[in-house]
Amino acid sequence: MNMAANSRHVRIAIFHLVLFLSSSVWAQTRPIAIVGGTLIDGTGRAAVEDAVVVFHNGRIQDVGKRGEIMIARGAEVIDAKGKTILPGLIDGHCHYWEWMGELYLAYGVTTCPDINNSPTEWIIAQKEGIQKGKIRGPRLWISGHALDGPRPQGMPEQRWQRGSIIVRTEDEARKAVQDHVNKGMDGFKFLERLAPNVAKAAAEEARRLGKPVIAHSVNIFDAVDAGYTSVEHSWAVMFTTIRDVERRAEVDMNRMTGKIGTVEAHVNMAPEHFDEIIKAMVAKDIHWSPAWATQFRALSPRAAEMKKRELAMLKNPRLSYLPPYNLEAVEGYFAGFEKMTPERREALDKAYKMVQDFARRYVAAGGKMHSGSDPGSLLPAYAQHAELELAIDAGLSPLLAIQSASLNVAKTWGKDKDYGSVEKGKVADLVIVRGDVRSTLRSIQIIVTRSRAPLRIAM
Repeated sequence: MNMAANSRHVRIAIFHLVLFLSSSVWAQTRPIAIVGGTLIDGTGRAAVEDAVVVFHNGRIQDVGKRGEIMIARGAEVIDAKGKTILPGLIDGHCHYWEWMGELYLAYGVTTCPDINNSPTEWIIAQKEGIQKGKIRGPRLWISGHALDGPRPQGMPEQRWQRGSIIVRTEDEARKAVQDHVNKGMDGFKFLERLAPNVAKAAAEEARRLGKPVIAHSVNIFDAVDAGYTSVEHSWAVMFTTIRDVERRAEVDMNRMTGKIGTVEAHVNMAPEHFDEIIKAMVAKDIHWSPAWATQFRALSPRAAEMKKRELAMLKNPRLSYLPPYNLEAVEGYFAGFEKMTPERREALDKAYKMVQDFARRYVAAGGKMHSGSDPGSLLPAYAQHAELELAIDAGLSPLLAIQSASLNVAKTWGKDKDYGSVEKGKVADLVIVRGDVRSTLRSIQIIVTRSRAPLRIAM
């Protein structure tokens, strides 16, 4: 198997220059065994100490504890002692652009399920370029243009989005879904202005064709009824807890027109409705992505450290190719919180604690949470790690946090037969990091400024 073909199946990203695998590794046909590390396989199961992972021709042949796994004579052995073996991370809320490819790989995010409302033909070209080895980047699962309903009355044109396919009837929705699948889409992004009956027809057609629906919603009960696969954003929960329909519409319009910010809108959350929402979601296996780092990380107890880290990274000369709006967005985001009055900050702290409370209850009830970038006020790929830190802040274990950035996302997209965990028979999609991430997920952060040379990624 040549290097370009093999890169579709096997990706090992190495953090902190712990290990560099030359491209000649991928030209070899003999098995490769990673030996001696601590394995967190992405399933939520307990970590395996002194683990062995054997893969050959792009597939994992065996996984287990040293002494229990046979390593074939002649296999190439990679010593992972003192390191952690993880599944390649999957960005649960990826917005992909062409400049992000190597950045994703450098942060161990090997798969980007793009729900960016990307132009359909453009994102197809990106996916194919990566598959053919002509573009260096994460594998893409793509949704192309999103489906949405007409612009609500009173919403300014400049606040409206976003290149979406506007569908008004059930027949239009079914045809749009069919056209998307015919073009090769892996799934769908639905936005929140779809009428409930139109959304239900579109979701039914997507399910019939075996494709997931990842969606915005201002009423999760409608999303459950429609049969969505995953609901995005913490604000979907917030809106659903507002039972007064007129009040919900008012808060929605105020947020969309910029009268209040998204974080501030969360002060309307009503926790007394959490259990009912969670029960409905878990009963139908509706996944959820809070996408909270882009909104709430300034309220984290580690906010000062995060700000310092992000600004140092974005000002690194080696990342000068990044669009300047990334630095501007991060500076503006933190400055906005720093200028708040103590009274307003206290109200937002309470709102954030409610979001954390919902996440804990949802996961405890068996809900499948996703960690995902939703890059707006923070850098893509790095954002995945910020999401994991916020999951730990909320009280999730490192094992569950890793699962939220791997197997849970693969299940949403119907790709868990091949991806999302380090298990026998699956694609050998692996990340090796220094240290034991069970003690703190901070150990899998990459501070680009600390590297003496550009991070090299084996493909």
